[in-house]
Amino acid sequence: MGAVAARHLDEGAPSSSAKSWTLEHTAPGTLLLRFVGPTLTAEIPGLFAAMTRHMPRGTAHLVFDIRQLEGHNSEVRAAFQRWLMEHRSRISNITVVVRKAATVLQMAASVVKLATGLRLEIRDDLESDAAVFHLG
Repeated sequence: MGAVAARHLDEGAPSSSAKSWTLEHTAPGTLLLRFVGPTLTAEIPGLFAAMTRHMPRGTAHLVFDIRQLEGHNSEVRAAFQRWLMEHRSRISNITVVVRKAATVLQMAASVVKLATGLRLEIRDDLESDAAVFHLG
């Protein structure tokens, strides 16, 4: 099986040795955002700047891979809701990839869906990175 190629974009805070997020273009019109560990509120402005800078010209399919996210930061969720609302005209749909047992994160994604009115699908059936990479 061949290697999957992605174009890595801005990554987590440069002063941090362990990045909490990465952003990739995986397919035309698709941005994949992966979270690892806890996401600190202080990292969010840089994350949103990167997402805004790399949004496709047309509408985007956003994929949030939160299988390795630790904890739930309600400040981050609220900030995401605001960012999504500001950019809703440029978002065709959102896929949130979670672990099967991540009930709190599934509920948080559902709250975002209700608050923004965007098409949002929660997937807990994807375990491999390759499966996530090919969403879109």
